[in-house]
Amino acid sequence: MIDNIEYKNTSVDLIPNDWKIIKLSDLGTTFSGLSGKNKDDFGFGSPYIPYKNIFQNSRIDINYMDYVQIKNDEKQNKVKYGDLFFTVSSETVDEIGMTSVLLDEVENMYLNSFCFGFRQHNFNYLNPSFSGYLFRGETVRRKITELAQGSTRFNLSKQGFLKLSLHLPPIQEQQKIAEILTTWDIAISASKSTLEELIKQKKWLAYNLLFNKNTDSQKQSNNLVPLSKLLDRVKNSFTPDPKKYYKQIGIRSHTKGIFYKEEVSGLSLGNKSVFHIEPNCFILNIVFAWEHAIAKTTLNEVGMIASHRFPMFKPVPEKLDLDYLLHFFKSQKGKDLLGLASPGGAGRNKTLGQSDFLKLKIPVPNIKEQKIIAEVLDKADEEILLYREKITNLQLQKKGLMQQLLTGKVRVKI
Repeated sequence: MIDNIEYKNTSVDLIPNDWKIIKLSDLGTTFSGLSGKNKDDFGFGSPYIPYKNIFQNSRIDINYMDYVQIKNDEKQNKVKYGDLFFTVSSETVDEIGMTSVLLDEVENMYLNSFCFGFRQHNFNYLNPSFSGYLFRGETVRRKITELAQGSTRFNLSKQGFLKLSLHLPPIQEQQKIAEILTTWDIAISASKSTLEELIKQKKWLAYNLLFNKNTDSQKQSNNLVPLSKLLDRVKNSFTPDPKKYYKQIGIRSHTKGIFYKEEVSGLSLGNKSVFHIEPNCFILNIVFAWEHAIAKTTLNEVGMIASHRFPMFKPVPEKLDLDYLLHFFKSQKGKDLLGLASPGGAGRNKTLGQSDFLKLKIPVPNIKEQKIIAEVLDKADEEILLYREKITNLQLQKKGLMQQLLTGKVRVKI
């Protein structure tokens, strides 16, 4: 890294003395994506870059393509190495103009119709690898959002986009910055791959421990027991004091657990049916149980309340382990059973019948084996959580480093 950096003033902020300010219109031209296509043209033919590939990635993933039929006499713009792509429309201003760069040599590849491309005249001023990071950096992202037009839906025009000014370090420095940030991307990608493997392993473990009839613990799987014999309903009902305030809980779908709502007054609750939370219980949201809105209560929720839409159950001692039950219902089989007990259409019309829930039968090995199964799956979950946190930390570190390198606050030696 370089010390004693000298800066110069610009209309926006300070930049290093040897950096250039260049308008996009001086670097290249824009081009459109597919045009004149109908639904019958898609699903086969030549590859084209889909919207999500651009929105989700700073670099185009050439393994993630859709396909379209292109006739010999059609005039459609092909993409090539170094092209930049931008999303042109979004419901939120923060998601407008998301950028991705193509860093692979390709032939006969096209661009979706909901994005536009930008092609440089040459690469003398803007390194393609660097450009992918530059347009995802905070400074340029802020400039792009300022160009957005609209109120309920935001759009980005090519004409306005070409007026954008970039602060560019020397080309050799751009290459070095790209190399540094690429090492972070490699580390993040490797961690994501490991996470995917851990999730697969957890699913395999869960299936074999909970459902494989060849294991010792599941030789009793013929011993399917209805939940009515394994759970006791915990009500803890009370009448809210109009002068007091209460903190309510909610339960997220997709097994994401309990969250805390804002405090409400007893007066606003009125005659609503509510109860106090008790720790170490199985609790679910009857409206979204079919969508895996289930959780385990803890000491953290003591003193909080929930409505009648969140029935709470305590396992019968020596018959059912709470963590075993939670892992069972986190599985796909468990989700399917919750769906069966939730008749109706979809969403709020698909409500869990509590009597139907208690009629559900689950495999119940002895309590000792239940605890062992739960411990194994808990450890798998802990490892998955550690990798999720590792990825988050790497992404935050990369974001901070990008801001320093892309603004010239930190310089690299060439």
